[in-house]
Amino acid sequence: MVGKLVEVQDLVPGTVLADAVLAPNGKVLLGNGVALTERHIFLLNSWDVKCVYAVAEEAEAAEPVKAAAEPDIVANGGLIAKSHYEFEERYGSIAGSAVQAFDFMRKQNLIPVPCLRDTAHDIHQSVVKYTSTVTSLLLIDGQDIPDFVSQHSINVAFYASFIARQLHWSDKEIREVALAALLHHAGKLSAGTLIELHTQTHIAEAAVLLRKTKGLSLETILGIIQHREHMDGSGIPTGVAGTRIHPYAKVIAIADSFDAQIQAGEQANPFPVLDLLRREMFGKLDTEICTTFLNRVKDNLLHTKVVLANGREAEIVYFRPNGSSLPLVRTADNQILDLEQLGYSVIQRIALPN
Repeated sequence: MVGKLVEVQDLVPGTVLADAVLAPNGKVLLGNGVALTERHIFLLNSWDVKCVYAVAEEAEAAEPVKAAAEPDIVANGGLIAKSHYEFEERYGSIAGSAVQAFDFMRKQNLIPVPCLRDTAHDIHQSVVKYTSTVTSLLLIDGQDIPDFVSQHSINVAFYASFIARQLHWSDKEIREVALAALLHHAGKLSAGTLIELHTQTHIAEAAVLLRKTKGLSLETILGIIQHREHMDGSGIPTGVAGTRIHPYAKVIAIADSFDAQIQAGEQANPFPVLDLLRREMFGKLDTEICTTFLNRVKDNLLHTKVVLANGREAEIVYFRPNGSSLPLVRTADNQILDLEQLGYSVIQRIALPN
């Protein structure tokens, strides 16, 4: 790759490294070919790196990205708030359409494929437009959605789309995995009841429903049926492992696990869940995809404000590359707090933008 020397202060998200960044002891800090994120740039500054070699063509083309990414990290909280409330309104509209489709499934025991395909398209468009998708999702309480299965299915579709986009899948693949995610609890929806079904039972119910449904690709069906399979072969319904699990199912498994644990805990407090997912991903989940998701969630949360246990607000300024997902935060009086040392109890939730 043709590289040019670029000062760290001039880097923008999307810039690709043409050479590895090394520590004084020779340790590789960031590898050759890494596409820089906002968190990477923050780390370079914290390491006191002054210049890097960047791919010339990419560095020049990345300038427009800076303008698009700027609203989420600038000091003007009004821009962040505007983006969040626009997303919230969009989410409400999408959720309304999805709930209607789910009600139809419960009553008719049929999947309205065209309607849900449109919903998947709208979810994809929202993930593309709103760069703080994860943060905004965590702040939505979903009180207007009548039941857990519906809300969970919608959220999983958003998270799955977000993950697929970070993996640089095509637009068609992102929409298809969103559709599969919307239907990953099809067995519970088609049962015509809100009573919790055993996982094996609801997957069997889904299989029956999918056999009589036209308009779904084999990839989408595998994403639905295999989302509870595990990488080590210990999952259900068939115990397949590794590469025999479809990529759609691997993505949905991560999105499903993340949202289920978020819903079970304190809303808008993802930090214990991020650590739990990091510990549990070995064996069950695709570690490469899961690591990508965890890192991108941290990127999404960087510069977000949180409410501490004492009621004060603080801004997330740094996540460690490894270890705990609890960040370093800066309070209004410029005090830096290391939440990893203070523990989960010191943080209440992500703050609503204002």
